[in-house]
Parts: sequence; structure tokens; C-alpha cells
Amino acid sequence: MTRLVAAVRRAVGGGRFVSVWSLLAALLLSPTLMAPTTGGPPLALLVAGILTWAAMAAALGLLAVIERALRTPAARAGVVLAVVAVVAAARPLVQDAWLRAVDLVPPPGWQLPSRIATNVVTWLVVFTTIAVIVDALRSLRETNALLRVAAGALADAGDEAREYRAQARDAVRLRAAEVERGLDGLASGGGAEAPTIDARAFAADVVRPAGHALAELAAAEPPTSWRAPASPPLTERSPRPRSAPHLRAPRLRVAPRGIVTVLYLACLLPYAVRATSGGALITGAAVAVIGGALMDAVCRLRRVRRRVAVFLAGAVGCGGALSLIAAASGAPPLQAAVPAIVYTLIALAMAACAGTIHALQVDQHRLSGVIAAEQRTARAGTRPAREALRAASELLHRDGQGRCTAFALEHPRPTASQTDALVTELRGLLVRVRGVFDAPARSDAVSLDALLATWSRIIDLRAHIDPAARALLEAGATAAQDAYDVAAEGILNAVKHSGERRAEVLLDVVATGAGPALRVRVRSSAPLSAGAELRPASHVRSLGATLRSTSEGAVLEALIRVDAPARDGSVVSAEHPV
Repeated sequence: MTRLVAAVRRAVGGGRFVSVWSLLAALLLSPTLMAPTTGGPPLALLVAGILTWAAMAAALGLLAVIERALRTPAARAGVVLAVVAVVAAARPLVQDAWLRAVDLVPPPGWQLPSRIATNVVTWLVVFTTIAVIVDALRSLRETNALLRVAAGALADAGDEAREYRAQARDAVRLRAAEVERGLDGLASGGGAEAPTIDARAFAADVVRPAGHALAELAAAEPPTSWRAPASPPLTERSPRPRSAPHLRAPRLRVAPRGIVTVLYLACLLPYAVRATSGGALITGAAVAVIGGALMDAVCRLRRVRRRVAVFLAGAVGCGGALSLIAAASGAPPLQAAVPAIVYTLIALAMAACAGTIHALQVDQHRLSGVIAAEQRTARAGTRPAREALRAASELLHRDGQGRCTAFALEHPRPTASQTDALVTELRGLLVRVRGVFDAPARSDAVSLDALLATWSRIIDLRAHIDPAARALLEAGATAAQDAYDVAAEGILNAVKHSGERRAEVLLDVVATGAGPALRVRVRSSAPLSAGAELRPASHVRSLGATLRSTSEGAVLEALIRVDAPARDGSVVSAEHPV
């Protein structure tokens, strides 16, 4: 219920209450469900209904312009509800005028108050329902479009990081192979005569160039995705990825429980109050409620495989029963057929909307998974590869050249065994050079900076890392990795659930009874729904992260221990900012 109320508020005050779908629904209902009850030629009645819709559509079009010009949600909501109520109340008067214009007799005047109430209730319910559905579709499509942009940006960064690591590995293997070939020429092959060698020359001609080549690659210009953003961050006035909420051949799914019955009663019950007898009204309402409940229950049974077919068949049966009740109460054939047609069309429309929303949600889950995977890839970035290259260069430059220089000083005229010993020692050094990528890599804040720079080109992201927090990030590999995970999860959630596309990332250090802790906070403008919390299997929850609501939105916060391996996020005493 809380989510429904929040959805209605967002749809009414969001600035896009009136849409093409609102006008289409009004066009379908005006000459059918909301048509006059007096007799007359069907063509004349159709013309009167379409003309009435045209006047209503003009008023709604003006409302659409006005609501998009207003700035605050409260003002938009007030104007929308007031104008829709006034337009709905005036519709019977406009309808009667068009009936007279086409030489038809309008309903008697004593029915006017009931007709006004019927129009106000029906149109408010119909337009609000459509606005909620369209807003959900638009929000999902815009969020998915934004996630695609983020996935593309992160994929580029991850691809470049992977390419750089592959190049670095190839470079290390190539330089190690060059030194290996040089060592093959130094070895005596077990012979008694020692070759005449110059260890200094070998170091200068073979080992030193290999070390310098690796050092130059480590210091090369970083890939473009890891540089500072060239364009300013996305702001409220900047263009955002948008997608029209049109339905394109949706896959039907079972609609939420009760929505078909509620919409049917909201549309037909006020009309039936004045058009049918009390017994037929009570019977029809009971059939609509009981039939809708059975339809929702049967199609959800575990043994039912074709749930959508059962759902639509139940809607046809329930609508047919309502039409039979209307015919039995004396309604004309055309009027008696309205319940069956309306009930079936409502069920079909809700199934199409449910299918479209589900497809967008599946796409969002897929994009979220892609972004999470790319963020894990981007976390490593080029830093570990650069560290490995520097380590390999240092091994060749410091240990390789140093050992050759010391050997030349110790053995001006080396023997074969001494030369072989040097070769064996240098081969062992090459084993260490080839294994630099398998050694634990030192982590710092570079990957987190790259993540924030990438997202800042996509959303309005404000980030602040306290100097003390940056020192902890530079010093601790585990702390940097955990901070990255919390920030990545928080930003992704902010993009998925916030309509403002805005987030703030703050990192500082707090003192606790268990020692200093790195605090990571991600703030978003998305309000939390009642009972919202992190999934039990969430990785950031295992880091001690908590999700809470504030007056400005939601905050994902985690305390990361930097002086102990435990990662449960627990502390002993109250925290005090350093």
C-alpha cells in the first residue's frame, strides 16, 4: 500500500500526468462506456461521443502544457487533480450540448448530478491508473537507458584494462625470453673450457634494455577511460537518456491481484448505480468481486502452466457472466454487451502492461549484473599491471644488473662452473620476473577514483574523500577494495531507484572503540519504501553496510575496519569523527 501511494504521488505530481495513453483511453471510453443512455441512431451517438472526447482532449492537452510548466510537485498535483475534476464534471454538460447539436435527446435533467459524480470518479481513477503505469514504464525505460550508458562506459574501461594487462603480460614474457636467449649463449654446456664473457656487457646490452622497456610501458599514458572526465558532470539541465514509454508487442503476463476488478468497478459501478436495479447491481458487484478473485487465484496455482491463457479465459468468463446479468435485468443487447467487452479489454490491457513492466525489470536486472561485473573488472584497472611491470623492471634492473656487475668484479676470468652458476642464478631470477603477475598486488585509491570519474560523466555525482581516508585507501588493499564495493553498489542503487539521477559519495575516518574505521557513505535522493533493506546475500551487507532513510532520501553506509581482517563491520563503542 505504501508503494502504491508513493507511485500515485509521483505520477500525479511528476509533471507528465496527461499522456497519449490518457487521450486514447478517453477516446475508447467516450462513445462506449461513457456514452449517453438515451436511444438514437448508433452513428449519431458515435459522433456525439467523439465530439465530446475532442472537447475533453483539448482541455487535457492544455492541462499537459500547464503541468509541464509548473516547478513543484505539490503545485502540479493540485492543478492536475483540480483540472481533471472540473473537466470530468463539465463533460456531461458538453455531452448534452453535442447530443442536441446532432438532434438527439439528452438524458433527463434529474440524472445530471449522478452523471457528474460518475464522470468525476471514473475519469480520476482511469487517468490516475494510466499515469501510474506510464510513469513506471517511463522510469524503467529511462533508468535502463542510463544503465546502458554506464555499462558501456564501464565496459570500455574494463576492456582497456584487460587489454593493458594482456599487453603487459606479453611484454614481460617477451623481455624474459630475450634475456633467456642471452643466457643460452653464456652457458658452457658442461664443457671444461669456460667461455670468455663480459658480465658487464651482458647486463648493459641485454638485461638493462629489457628492464627499461618494461619501465617505459609501466609509465605510458593511461587509457582514455581512466583519465579525468573531459565533459562536465550531468546536471539537472543536461540532456539525459530518455525513451518513450510506448508498448511494443509486449509479452502478456498475469496482472497484479485485484487490479482488473478495481478498475472495472470504478468504471462501471457509478454508472450502474443509476442505470440498473438494486438487485442487479448487487448481483453484478458480487460476481465481479468473486469472479475476479477466482480468476486471480486459479491462474496462480502451481499446477497451472499456461497462466496467461487461464487469466484471460477467466476474464472472458467473468465479463460474460456480467453481461448475462445485465441482459436479464432488461438492458438492450448493445448495452448488455458492454460489461463483457470492458472487462476483457481491461484484463488484456493490464496483462500487456504487466508483461512490459516485467520485461523492463528483467532488462534492468541484466544491466545491473553487467554493471556489477564491469565494476569488479574496473576495480583492478591498470594499477596491478603497472605494479607488476615495475616489479619486473626492478628485478631486471636491480637484481639482474647488480648480480652481473658483482660477478664481473668477483670473477675477472670466470670458470665454466662459475659461469653456469651465474646462468642458473639468472634463470631463477627470470622465474621471478615471469611470476610478477601472480604475486599479490598492492592496492590504492586509483581504482576508486576511476570509478567515480566514470560515473561523474553519466550522473550528477559529488564525491569527497577525506585526506585521512585517502591515506587509509593508499595503505590498505582490503580497505580500498571494500570501499570500492560499497561505493559501486550505492551508486548503482541510486541510479536504479532515484528519479533525480544524483548521488553523493563521502569517505572519511571515524574513531571507534575497536580502532579507526573507514566510513563510506553513498547518499541518493531516492526515498526508501517501507521495510526496504539490503538483501541477506548482498556482498556489501557482509561488509557491515546498512541502508537507512533520511529526510533527503536514502543513505548506504559502511564502516570498514582497517586494522583487523574481520569484515563484519561491528564496532565496540560510539564513533567520533577524526
